[in-house]
Amino acid sequence: MEKDEPVQDGLKEMEEVLKRTEIGRIALCDGSVPYMVPLNFIYHEGKIAFHCSLEGKKLNLIAKNPNCCFEVDEFMGKVSDHYATRCHLDYDSVLAFGKARIERNEEERIRLLQLFGEKYDERYRRPVPDGGLKIGKNKPIDNCYCVVIDVEELTGRRERTPDGKRQKTMWHHKF
Repeated sequence: MEKDEPVQDGLKEMEEVLKRTEIGRIALCDGSVPYMVPLNFIYHEGKIAFHCSLEGKKLNLIAKNPNCCFEVDEFMGKVSDHYATRCHLDYDSVLAFGKARIERNEEERIRLLQLFGEKYDERYRRPVPDGGLKIGKNKPIDNCYCVVIDVEELTGRRERTPDGKRQKTMWHHKF
């Protein structure tokens, strides 16, 4: 970060980006080799959650080392000039640092899967009498895990180019 770039808390702005964005990337450690995977997710109450199969590399790596970074970005405009070359995009991005864990509590898993459904499928946002769907004990949830990232720190960046002049805003928040 350049010295002249002011840093703002930006929690509200970063949470809005995390709630709006549909795809994020989790970065895990495989010994000294980074491992990054794109996935859909929810952000709720200072936590990031996603569901996954009951086995796989992500789960193996989380079991060995729960430290992770989660990244989202969102492009917010058209390509503009950067040093006389058309290569700059206005965007928002957020990095979340924390520890990942498998959620074992059944009621919490049901709640997270319901929130997940509400984000990605409008049928979960409708009332049941109107054809809406609800995750519950009668709907099988044992065919997937819910992984929760307990977020400890967020950093973010917003870039905009009003009137051809590039402006950066840097954010930082510790929980």
